[in-house]
Amino acid sequence: MVSTDATTSLTVFISYAWSTEEHEKKVFELAERLMSDGISVIWDKWDLKEGQDKYAFMEKCVVDTGIKRVLLICDKVYATKANERKGGVGDETTIISSEVYGKAAQEKFIPVIFEKDDKGEAY
Repeated sequence: MVSTDATTSLTVFISYAWSTEEHEKKVFELAERLMSDGISVIWDKWDLKEGQDKYAFMEKCVVDTGIKRVLLICDKVYATKANERKGGVGDETTIISSEVYGKAAQEKFIPVIFEKDDKGEAY
């Protein structure tokens, strides 16, 4: 467990695919656990308001220097949408790719493996 002193100024953005209710529940549980450990979480379900520009929201969350980490919740749906550049995940992937390739400090983006394929490989 991370000490509260080390995380008091840590803010993370959760990037995930809307797939199943079960998957969304797991993402919610991760967000709740991070919050209970003293980490601020930016998650569309909590922070994207109705009528707000979702593309501006995603871009801000990826490029904002105040958001120290972007957690990429990797499952089959996320991988498919990212690879095909579809939906919100596809838009975030485009934004993330330019950040990763354009900057030396790439530790901001952390894949979190939520699902593996039949061969045991992470999506």
